[in-house]
Amino acid sequence: MKVVIVGAGNVGFTSAKALSKSHDVLIVEKDATMAENAKALLNASVLHEDGSNPRVIEAAIKRIDADTIISAIPDDAHNIFICLMAKRVKPTIQTVACLRDPDFTVKTSKEGLEGIDILISPELITSEKIEKLAVLENAITYDRLPGMNIDLATFRIGEGHKLVGKVVLDIDKPADCNIIAVNREGNVILNNETTEIHVGDRIRVIGSPESITLFNKLVGVEREAKEFVILGASIVGMETAKRLAQSNKKRLVKLIENNEGRSRFAARELDGVTVVCGDFIDVAVLKSEDVQRADVIIAASQVDERNLLACIAGLRFGTKKIISKYSNEEYEKIFRYTGIESIIGYHRIIYNEITKNLIFDDNAILATEGNREFFFSVVVGSRSPLLDNRLGDINLPDGVKIAAVKRGNRTIYPRMDTKFVENDRVLVFTHMANPVKLNRMFGSSKPLEL
Repeated sequence: MKVVIVGAGNVGFTSAKALSKSHDVLIVEKDATMAENAKALLNASVLHEDGSNPRVIEAAIKRIDADTIISAIPDDAHNIFICLMAKRVKPTIQTVACLRDPDFTVKTSKEGLEGIDILISPELITSEKIEKLAVLENAITYDRLPGMNIDLATFRIGEGHKLVGKVVLDIDKPADCNIIAVNREGNVILNNETTEIHVGDRIRVIGSPESITLFNKLVGVEREAKEFVILGASIVGMETAKRLAQSNKKRLVKLIENNEGRSRFAARELDGVTVVCGDFIDVAVLKSEDVQRADVIIAASQVDERNLLACIAGLRFGTKKIISKYSNEEYEKIFRYTGIESIIGYHRIIYNEITKNLIFDDNAILATEGNREFFFSVVVGSRSPLLDNRLGDINLPDGVKIAAVKRGNRTIYPRMDTKFVENDRVLVFTHMANPVKLNRMFGSSKPLEL
């Protein structure tokens, strides 16, 4: 595949990083420093030009005879324009628009409006993940595979939780879910059927959205999350506040923003949300707003440093759950070092969306835990080593687990006696698996980074 990427910012750079490992990539960037940075760090060609110029769009597409164009500059209107112009230059080109503001969402070609084939909105995906994490009291990570209607969550096991001392096989969990891994002190246990659950374990569960909610209750909910404080009226902060406030449940949602104009805008736009103008990294402001009473603090500003300081303040207050977004990949380790587990990286969302939409087509693909863990799907064909075999009889490589099977309209969470049939779509989970052995079993469907 030959890809033009307009913009070498966070979205464009991450997209190029994901695609350039096996595809021809041409980046168009008008900022000289960003263009030089992309040229030095990526295996991609770089054109130092203004990508919103129709002449430049045409030249870039023709230069590599592009199959796909991704428009990822900060201006949503320009991203839509670039995709429309690309279709005029080459009607068969696949267009991808990265949009930040929900107000700019338009219909795609699949919905009957030609011009944009794929829309990617990292802000909306981030707000959805934050909202789910906020209401799943015991979850520390959350992801979804919408193409398979499957959710994935990691639950932290604490003192007094109902599952402590139980063996995985004996847990009376919902039928439409599967415990795929138990994380214990840095070790990942995949063959966990006889594993006894300990305090401090992190349990990775995959299942339907309903079963994930039920599993959260199964772990044990001491106090239902009802009071939420969101720090920062960014697009992510406002969308998260909107999602939380729209629930039928009685909730107190408060948003604190230091910019007066942005605070007024948020107050006009958000129903059922208390908006406060104040500096949320000032401990005195947080105390005056009774932030210490919150069940969940959500740091959602555009500045990673401010989010980090806000999270540290939350730790000082003893807040049970703290969630933060971050944009700079380097901040992931810093957040984890401070003890913040529920963090959502912009770069990881972009990576997953790009690989899912452009590399693996309709195959589910999800990277987690610093790209050491992957979910991907394969179809059982006539020559597959899975065909007509039961799960318990298959010698899977180390670090590999069959997480789910899509058979027609059914999703099966396999047991040892589950038998694979032709055309099954199998969701595979891998943790630091051997790429040679993976390739031998699953062929080219494995993720490129493994």
